Amino acid sequence: MPISTNARHRHFFFATSLALASGAATAQSSVTLYGELDAGLAYVNNVGDHSQYRLTSGVIDGSYWGLQGTEDLGGGAKAIFRLERGYSVATGEGFNDHPYYVGLGTETLGTLTFGHQYDSIHDYFAPFTLTGGTGGTAFAHVLDNDNANNSFLAANSVKYTSENYGGFSFGGLYAFSNAAGQFANNRAYSVGANYAIGPFTAGAAYLHNNGRGNTTTGAYDSLTLPGADNTVFAANVERQNTFGVGMSYVIGEFTLAGAFSRSINSGVTNADTGEAASSIALNNYEINGVYQLTPSIQLAGMYVYTNGNGAHWHQGAVQADYLLSKRTDIYLESIYQRASSGAPAVINTNDPSSGRNQLMIATGIRHRF
Repeated sequence: MPISTNARHRHFFFATSLALASGAATAQSSVTLYGELDAGLAYVNNVGDHSQYRLTSGVIDGSYWGLQGTEDLGGGAKAIFRLERGYSVATGEGFNDHPYYVGLGTETLGTLTFGHQYDSIHDYFAPFTLTGGTGGTAFAHVLDNDNANNSFLAANSVKYTSENYGGFSFGGLYAFSNAAGQFANNRAYSVGANYAIGPFTAGAAYLHNNGRGNTTTGAYDSLTLPGADNTVFAANVERQNTFGVGMSYVIGEFTLAGAFSRSINSGVTNADTGEAASSIALNNYEINGVYQLTPSIQLAGMYVYTNGNGAHWHQGAVQADYLLSKRTDIYLESIYQRASSGAPAVINTNDPSSGRNQLMIATGIRHRF
């Protein structure tokens, strides 16, 4: 009987794991299998003038499995690798939304990696937003326009991450287009830095990409912003420039954070007609707080104001998380968004609202292994 595609994949991963484990034993390496499953239920209003009830997968983190490992090369140097794959617990569908890379690192000079990786917005700016922390996916800014929720990762990328030098760390990434004679077509680069002293932490990051989707082997796939208003949505985007700054301060069991980001989308064309359209620039202003009420109960909340191109959005969200054990927790969260007249409300991971308002209430369970 022929072996199914899924079975072949399972056999391949099993054989790979055995090979890695064998290598670890002979080369003094360490290999770890890990992952997370996130599933629950959600209610969303105003979807095509109807309420929507659905089974969710990954409202906070997304479900995934991963392998990572290191090999001691001596002299403080090491080889590292990381392989992750996202999937839907509800449908079994796989997602290419996690990193995989291989590289070298030292205790003093930092780490250099090659592969499909997070950019500097994820590393140095997103931690000051709630979507980049405990809030997760549904807490993203409108359309995740600044990539704080890492909606896309950079393929064909080379990334450097420094060590921590007295509280200061920095890094950068360059993603190749891989197209002959089109070096700058569908490439990307980003830089970022972070500084921490006592209870105070601050960070900043910048991301540029151009020629999105123009080549099949470049940094990113094409980007289409959904919607009906051509000055805000319903647009294909070719170039993006995004920067963000954030800071946080810890007071006992409470962490207060603020973040600002601006994403400029240019080279815009109408998604329906292909005609040139105005650039789309969006600003995001966020304030959020996380409170560790007890060792097992965490509360979080945020407010975000997004504006640009004659439209604006208000978004508020709260979340309660309860640890059943070190690996399993349950959560309850609610997100409300109100858009200006003529602009649709669209909470991340949901279909756009049929009006200016959208409410999502979700609960779920997560298990880490």
